[in-house]
Amino acid sequence: MQNNNSQPEVIKVTEDFIGTRLDRFLKKNIPGIKQSHLEKLIGSGSIRVNKKKSKPNFQLEANQSVSIPPKLRENKFNFKLKHKYVPLNDDLEMIQKCKINETDDFLVLNKPSGLPVQGGSKVTRHIDGLLEHAFGKGKKFYLVHRLDRDTTGALLVAKNRIYAKKFSNYFKDKKISKKYLAIVCGKLEDKNGIIDLPLLKSKVNNEEKVIVDYNKGLKSVTKYKLLGSNENFSFLLLSPVTGRTHQLRVHLSKLGFPILGDDKYGGITVLNFKNQKATLQLHCLELIFPYKLNNKNIVYAEINPQMKNIINRLNLNQCLNRLEENILR
Repeated sequence: MQNNNSQPEVIKVTEDFIGTRLDRFLKKNIPGIKQSHLEKLIGSGSIRVNKKKSKPNFQLEANQSVSIPPKLRENKFNFKLKHKYVPLNDDLEMIQKCKINETDDFLVLNKPSGLPVQGGSKVTRHIDGLLEHAFGKGKKFYLVHRLDRDTTGALLVAKNRIYAKKFSNYFKDKKISKKYLAIVCGKLEDKNGIIDLPLLKSKVNNEEKVIVDYNKGLKSVTKYKLLGSNENFSFLLLSPVTGRTHQLRVHLSKLGFPILGDDKYGGITVLNFKNQKATLQLHCLELIFPYKLNNKNIVYAEINPQMKNIINRLNLNQCLNRLEENILR
């Protein structure tokens, strides 16, 4: 970094920012600056990469030099301060107990039901907000995929930018596979099958939903295997080939076997025994992903107590035995 006040300030690009867009890199280094202001500076050549004019979406490489106008970072840009999130101690203890596996580069949680992965306009309690408080002040964690609020199971989180990018690319390139367990309404006869139905996000009666749309929908494929059933319910092992929003829920609903507890897509929520209310009975059991020299790193997430209890009450215990025997591998 140069000290002469008349000279541009130079910021070196570290490995953490490999592949990051220039404008996003600058926002990290110049808190509060607006996108429109950045684009003017970049467009005029006041901000350069290795002394060359670039575009806001230019992807950076390690050890490049980004020059910015002198004293730009000293400006007091007007920006809204985010409300400081102070988690409850009970939430911190809960999320710490959810840890399955941890290395220097990633963390895997067994996500509980009812806790969103990410915040929103009306969501203040979420996993993304708990991670830093639960697993290390000052550390940065990166979400690389999502599970629905009421879906439970294995959730992979990166602990640095390098692996955030790697894992995101692995998901895009289908190098990460997931297996889910689901209790569905209805007796499924087929032992296994493939659901190939194109999906589209849409609004139905002013509610955001995912629908099957043969004209505009994106290709969506789910493989399933039947672990067991009774007259009213079936227990399935699911392998999504694609990763669309609500894919498993919509595919099974369209097949005529909505997931137990999924009132959004037609699943019943109250069981006959003791009027027990069921949350969404969908669990991410397994994640398989490359990590360093191991191309098949496997992480399992234990089935939560509510799903186990429902399996027992529905007399589907034999399904768990089959799962443990790995006959479906």
